[in-house]
Amino acid sequence: MEKTRVERDSSNYFTGKLGVNLNLFNRPVGTEGRTDHFVGITGNGNIGYVSENTTYLLMGSYNYVRLRGETQIETGYVHGRVTFKRKQRLSYETYGQLQYDYNRGLELRSLVGAGVRFRLVHSDDVRLNLGTGIMYEHERWRNFQEARYIEKHIPKMSNYVSIRLPLNPYLELSSIHYYQFGYDQPSEMWRHRFSGDFSFTMKINNRFQ
Repeated sequence: MEKTRVERDSSNYFTGKLGVNLNLFNRPVGTEGRTDHFVGITGNGNIGYVSENTTYLLMGSYNYVRLRGETQIETGYVHGRVTFKRKQRLSYETYGQLQYDYNRGLELRSLVGAGVRFRLVHSDDVRLNLGTGIMYEHERWRNFQEARYIEKHIPKMSNYVSIRLPLNPYLELSSIHYYQFGYDQPSEMWRHRFSGDFSFTMKINNRFQ
């Protein structure tokens, strides 16, 4: 989500992107006459609208892999987020998400949340943001061994830090890290989730990077 966030200072415009990748092959393997059939589809996209004081973002992703006539991977999500008072040092966010991952047994994950975002550093070169808030997560898992479903309802804290830092005139670092935690009362245990991403952008000249 953070990599999708718009950084321009103007307002009242739309922005977005869409990417689709399709892989198909049918080739012989091993025993004569035996073939492998592979289908892979990935797609992701986002669209945003930036008004004078509010940012609206909608993003989604889909991944499907089928090998030898059997589905190996099928997962996807849709995420929507609204940021209020986007130009101020302290802004407010609300968001919702739907997600599934059939091969892991995740039939549905739905969540809603809200929080605050603090611009710790915001200059032409360096941008450092902190965010914290609360969310409520519902999960429906399929237990393949016992042929039954498991329902989870977990309130959580959601925190993140993001930074954009030029290392020199030709190299820039972007990083975002999330940490979420909540107490799973039926299982009597804490649930933790950590996600991190690093990106380096190398500038070749004024036209290429």
